[in-house]
Amino acid sequence: MSAKSGDVRLSARAQAAALAVATVAARIGFIAAGASALDLDWRDLALRYDGHVYLRIAKTLPALYVAQKYKYLPGWFPLYPALIRAAGALTGDLRVAALLVSIAASVASVLLFFRLAGHFSKRPGLAAALFVFFPPMWLVTGSLAFVEPLMIGAAIAAVCAAMEDRPWAAGVAAAVAALTQKSGFLVAVILALIVWSRRGRLDRRWLAALSLAPAALAALQIYLWLAFGDPLLNVRIQREIFGGALFSLPFSAFLRGVLVPGAFGGPVRRAAISVSGFLYLAIAVVAWRRRNAGQEPLLIWLGVTLAFFFSLGGYWAFHSLPRFLLLAAPAAVLLVEPLLPKGERWLIAAAALILVPYLAGLLEIVEFEYFLQKVWGPGYFAAASRELR
Repeated sequence: MSAKSGDVRLSARAQAAALAVATVAARIGFIAAGASALDLDWRDLALRYDGHVYLRIAKTLPALYVAQKYKYLPGWFPLYPALIRAAGALTGDLRVAALLVSIAASVASVLLFFRLAGHFSKRPGLAAALFVFFPPMWLVTGSLAFVEPLMIGAAIAAVCAAMEDRPWAAGVAAAVAALTQKSGFLVAVILALIVWSRRGRLDRRWLAALSLAPAALAALQIYLWLAFGDPLLNVRIQREIFGGALFSLPFSAFLRGVLVPGAFGGPVRRAAISVSGFLYLAIAVVAWRRRNAGQEPLLIWLGVTLAFFFSLGGYWAFHSLPRFLLLAAPAAVLLVEPLLPKGERWLIAAAALILVPYLAGLLEIVEFEYFLQKVWGPGYFAAASRELR
């Protein structure tokens, strides 16, 4: 190996180390800021959003979903709770375990993104540095007890493996995504379309590898059938929770949310969600018009995700949109990076923009806290804090 190639490798390692440190520091900082904003013990942030559900599922293991008075648990997928339970054996507190799993998954996602960016960008370090903080909901989900870091990390790993023609690694990553989040099945769809676009067909290796994701889902549904007598129990629960039909005319739920006030969150939050949706759509339009060579996998990734989530119906189709669209965030960041100015001066001037995801994220969790307290009651989370440790 030449000295020059050795220097390049050392530089990549140094960048990866810096990205890992920045990811951890950003998320610890957000946890501290969030705990202060909500006047909570930082560990109790793990109970917010769906966190308390995942911790309850973790407590049912190894008898998944069983022996719990909460009938809605099978509506959430099992892989993240399993990791929480495993980490809880080390931390002694499931709340801490949930936060650590999210942070660890965020670090893995950023490092995998750094590797993936090398296939599409001349500035993979810059693209990955953006992905540490942006979009703002990525910072929120990577700091609190959300499943998104695990699913997005699996999606990035799957696409990276596809770019490197490693079908079984891609298939395993797609299966992980499918068992992590209800929308995780989209990763296998995205993979199939990317491989088809690159190779013109799906050969036996890829067909076999991509079958791992539906096989993993089939195993989960069979378990629900055997344990509860209903193979579609999770689908029925999600339909009930979602607040309406699962699907509607494309963009109808989004436009209704933009124009009509919701049950929680004021005009600022509604505007933030609207901006998020329009920004993803703008990135898709600009990238499609430019259609730079080699960006087809990113356009497929972004297009499939937007087509699915903008066709959802029900109340949460709008109010959870920034969270749903995080599956498209890696592709969106890589499509935006070539549009950014060249040179280092603007980077120094733009460094203060990392405050934007912090401010947007704090606004999000503060407004959502009012909704949680209204739905679950003021005593629920205090009791859950004592129970779910």
